[in-house]
Amino acid sequence: MGVQLKPLKEFRQGVKLTQQEMAKNIGVSISMYEKVERGTIKASRNFIESVKSKYPHIDIDYIFFNY
Repeated sequence: MGVQLKPLKEFRQGVKLTQQEMAKNIGVSISMYEKVERGTIKASRNFIESVKSKYPHIDIDYIFFNY
């Protein structure tokens, strides 16, 4: 099992979205989103690009690579 992406969860909670809403916003299944946030699977390049596309102000390096 991987490391939980706490910064991703904190960002999602900061914009007051559920996991389901966040998944829909970035165009991934709820199952995939939950697994990435929990650290069960690593975020794919497409997943990261989807987050960046929807939330261009987000610091991708902090969210995905400095946990």
